[in-house]
Amino acid sequence: MGRGGVRRETALAIFGRNKAGAGEDANGEAQDNGAPLSGFQPAPDKARVWFDRARTVHETGNFDYAMTCWLSGLRLDPTNLTALEGYAKSAAQFVSDGKNKPSKDQLRSFSEKGDVEKYCYALLQWGVKPLDATAAVKAAVLSARVGENPGVDMGEVTYWIGARALELIRRSQPKSNKLYVQLMDACERAGAWQLAVVAGDEAVKLNPSDAELANRTRNLAAQATMSTGGYEQTGQSGGFRANIRDADKQRRLDEQERLVRTEDVKDRAVIEAEEEHRKRPDDLPTINAYVKALLDRGKPEDEKLAYNLLKRAFEATKQFHFRQKAGEITLRWARRKLGEYRRAAEDNAADASAQENFRKAQRKFLEMELEEFRARVEAYPTDVSLKFELGKRELELGNHEEAIALFQESQGDPKLRSESLGMLGQAFFASDWLDEAIDTYRRALASHGSDADRVGMDLRYGLMIALQRKAEQERSLEAAADAEKLASSIAIQQIGYRDIKDRRNQLKELVAQLRQAG
Repeated sequence: MGRGGVRRETALAIFGRNKAGAGEDANGEAQDNGAPLSGFQPAPDKARVWFDRARTVHETGNFDYAMTCWLSGLRLDPTNLTALEGYAKSAAQFVSDGKNKPSKDQLRSFSEKGDVEKYCYALLQWGVKPLDATAAVKAAVLSARVGENPGVDMGEVTYWIGARALELIRRSQPKSNKLYVQLMDACERAGAWQLAVVAGDEAVKLNPSDAELANRTRNLAAQATMSTGGYEQTGQSGGFRANIRDADKQRRLDEQERLVRTEDVKDRAVIEAEEEHRKRPDDLPTINAYVKALLDRGKPEDEKLAYNLLKRAFEATKQFHFRQKAGEITLRWARRKLGEYRRAAEDNAADASAQENFRKAQRKFLEMELEEFRARVEAYPTDVSLKFELGKRELELGNHEEAIALFQESQGDPKLRSESLGMLGQAFFASDWLDEAIDTYRRALASHGSDADRVGMDLRYGLMIALQRKAEQERSLEAAADAEKLASSIAIQQIGYRDIKDRRNQLKELVAQLRQAG
């Protein structure tokens, strides 16, 4: 029997059965049908390594890989709410870059076998579609399912997900009675009684003729009253019910956990953080909390104040993470200004001055990023992911020798190997070291293990143009023939990829010329 006195028969009546265990119904919505538990036990020490890496990678702007690191850690310790919040931040940045589906590398990293794997996979799908109510509810259902494993307390995590899922269902059109019921059941399983009652009430409003649902919601309300009144002691050791028992703490929890905060809540958070900072102006956690509240509200004056707080904290403590956060704010300002130049260039395509201003602004921004990452690498010299990010900026600005040295270091990280080798091939090619570029691209393809996805196609294209230049410079028929084969394979796979049609024609002509000359 699951936590919180789960009523298995009721859940089965709502969700039905199939052979797969916790899976999906015909509409792709999460369901739980009584499959055996996996016997999972958290491994927080092993998970911590992944969480530390995720934080570092997030700071470099590699949000795709940061998401994978967070989920790899949550696979080992799904009860860690702080890590879940970190994952949500990385996913939000990933989506803000214009992406709305998991990368192939992410999909390869997570299967749907076992309770925890299904839960992590659901988080991945929700992370790339944060406004999708169905995806949020599925994550809540599977979180509650993981919490039924002995010794695995998912109460706080399920509540965190459930609060957001509730807001998303409320905002969706048309509203779904089924999603409310699924969320109610998940929250009941996790012992999040008050949230379960709210979801049940919303479901009843949509279907007032369902007497069984109304009766169940009343029973949940009674259970919630018992829990908050101190009658139920189950789970207090985990701190979940202790945190939501009194009304003021409940208000704070709800406000902090909502997907869409109101301006009043953001203002209150800043006022409270400011008051705490006034009492303890030199306390570093208080400074961090004040900066976070200011940046969450995000007014121009908030960002300036946060920047000054961070700058003073760095000057006083010499702790680099304060300097790094201040640098992120500076880049945020510069990124916005760059966006203005980009829009002006797009709106005035025939205006040469608008195009030139955008190019200059683009280079200036890259130079600012370069200096920022150089400072980070100096502060954290053993972090190869930072060196990889710095290498990309060096390469883009034409600093090929510096980029080569950095990619040669980052290729030692298995997670970065194929990308590093691909970038290293570009740097060698830009330096006109063609043999080295060709060899490096071949190693990158072997490391990546697939030439069918976007990364593999980019690597093949890089190898092709390196072979083409070698053939042109050295009049090498062998290099030209290899390049032509690559061009043909890319064209067969995707005829519209870059300039592949023109390249294929050029290479066919080059091969014919070299054969005739030979």
